[in-house]
Amino acid sequence: MPVMKADVKIPRLAVAGIAYLVSLAATLAVVPPEGAWYEVVLPVLAEAALMLLFGPYLLVTGFATGFLGEVAAWWGLLAAAPFYLAHVVFLAVLSHRTSLWRRLGRRGECARKSAVAFFALVSALGVWYEIPEVTRYDIAVDGAKIPPGGLRFAVVSDLHSCRYGTGQCALIQAIQAQKPDAVLLVGDIFDDVKPDTNTKTFLSAVAQDFPCFYVYGNHEYWSERIWEMQDILLAAGVTVVSGRVKTALIGGVAVDICGLDDPAGLGGEAWLAGLDEVAAHVAASPRLKILLSHRSEYARAYAQYGFDLVVSGHLHGGQWRVPGLDIGVCGPKSGGPDSSARMFFARHMGGAYKLNRTTTQVVLRGLARESTPLPRFFNHPEFAVVNLVART
Repeated sequence: MPVMKADVKIPRLAVAGIAYLVSLAATLAVVPPEGAWYEVVLPVLAEAALMLLFGPYLLVTGFATGFLGEVAAWWGLLAAAPFYLAHVVFLAVLSHRTSLWRRLGRRGECARKSAVAFFALVSALGVWYEIPEVTRYDIAVDGAKIPPGGLRFAVVSDLHSCRYGTGQCALIQAIQAQKPDAVLLVGDIFDDVKPDTNTKTFLSAVAQDFPCFYVYGNHEYWSERIWEMQDILLAAGVTVVSGRVKTALIGGVAVDICGLDDPAGLGGEAWLAGLDEVAAHVAASPRLKILLSHRSEYARAYAQYGFDLVVSGHLHGGQWRVPGLDIGVCGPKSGGPDSSARMFFARHMGGAYKLNRTTTQVVLRGLARESTPLPRFFNHPEFAVVNLVART
């Protein structure tokens, strides 16, 4: 009696998954990532895991954003092409097998189409709100402190070593186009997890064209590599003003650039003492006084002194913002003395705020993108251009 051979059926999902992982490994070998390999692989695997729940949403996201980002060389594009194909096929098969997709099918095609439309819209918004923008502020100050044509500053915060084009060209060219008199860097330009590559590229380029002034943020201190970062800054020609005052000639006039170390390095009470010391140093100065301090939530403390301009970051605009209102959904709360910010649905997370008759604070929403676990919604990454004009 002949022996019957059993039919072996290999699930389509397994075949697609194996092809996906093989193409991922091959692409990483040909086009090495800028950071550690796990910084690329883990988000890809997380995306596949989330597909089990969200189905079409992540299929659209994966197709729209890709994972390797911008590939400059033609051979890199050819190497990435098989991965993109395997990426879409695997997510499509996985999406088809999800219980959510099947449950929607039981409710009819209308439910499926509505779900696809909703998640596609959310995906498109997520991609759209990753595109950076330039925010402009015109701030009136004492005309005797500035030249007749005013002063222009580009203000950058919370880059977190994120990538903006090949060689950071998108960010560098955007700043150059504004032709600022100086660039103010208000902390977390480095990151405590991501490698320094993008930050070093950005600093080296921008410091060649403009005077740059820098204060540290909490992530620089959390990295426990402050001295290493300081060497990078000094080598690039950036002036570090954390904890001191630098009187610099900007636009033909002398300006007092004051800087504060972050409370993560000093502690809350020592930070307030440092603010007192910096403010006392310039109290009698007739010059324009600008304070660089990473933490935006200490507005009540800044308002007690005679600074003309305070620039801050840290809160990332609340990550998600309520459309049409100056409200951020969620931001970190320092809990330090005289801190005015709360974590959820708070104001003062991004914009220009009048602290008293003579002091304005500009709070940056920052440039963090891939370093954050959640996408931005109604909250583009930004750098600011601050034009100081004579008060009428």
